[in-house]
Order: sequence, then structure tokens, then C-alpha cells
Amino acid sequence: MKPSAISRMAQGLAIGILLTGCAGTEALVATPTVDLTSVEMERVSFSGQSFLLGFEVDNPNAFPLPVKAVKYTVTFDNEQLAGGEARASFTVPAYGSDAFQLSVELDVLQSARQITSLLQGGMPDQVNYRVEGSLSVDIPFTRPLPFSSSGTIQVRN
Repeated sequence: MKPSAISRMAQGLAIGILLTGCAGTEALVATPTVDLTSVEMERVSFSGQSFLLGFEVDNPNAFPLPVKAVKYTVTFDNEQLAGGEARASFTVPAYGSDAFQLSVELDVLQSARQITSLLQGGMPDQVNYRVEGSLSVDIPFTRPLPFSSSGTIQVRN
């Protein structure tokens, strides 16, 4: 064989191994469960409101999950309250769980409809919620791990 043919074969083999490794890594990482565990109103002012959202992540894997970012949307009573992406730096232990919190700022002018809908009749004690998003983990060749959960949560003032 000519050196260029050997070089092309080696490149093809390396690409094949990498692609197989990518698919294999994704298949080996089970999706964690992420639940909203607390909602606390931090601050209320004329210009906006601030909520502290608490979450718990359960890791079904036999290895730790080093989380580096969280992408999320939070819906209360069918109205989107918040969404975005936050950098994170925590590790969920193998077969374990860990908690994290996100502070969410709401601009009254931009979210008037959602806040009005949520607060009609005063701040409710409990609200129905839905949380969706993904966790970006620091594991090579692993795509963000999607999550979704819903339920009812107590709101603390």
C-alpha cells in the first residue's frame, strides 16, 4: 500500500472509533431526574420580583455527574414564569442526589401577564408547576441530558 492509502485508512479508523465512542457514551449515561423542591419569594419591588427556586437532581448512574450548566423553563399554573441558562458547578454523586438553587428575576413590565395570572386573588399557597430543560455535564462526547417534571409546590413568602 502507498503511504497515503495507509494514512487515509488510519484516519477513517480513527473517525469510526470516535463516532462509535460518541454513540456509546450517550447510551451509557442515564437521564437524571430533576424536581422543583422549593419556591421562595426573595424580593418584591415596583420594578420586579425575585424568586429563589430550589431543585434536586437524582443520578441513576454508577458514576458521578459533573454538572456545568443548567438550561430550564419553569411554568406555574400554565404560565411560563422563568427560563434561561445558568452556569453551574456541582457534582451529583453516583446513585445519589444533590440540590441546587437558581435566583430568578422577573421584570414587572415584561412579565405582567404571567404575574397577574399567578397572583390573581393574592399569592397562592400552592401552585401547579412544570420544569423542563437539560443538564450539561462535563463528560466527553455527552450531549446535554434532558429533564422534565411536574407537580404541585408550596410557595413561601
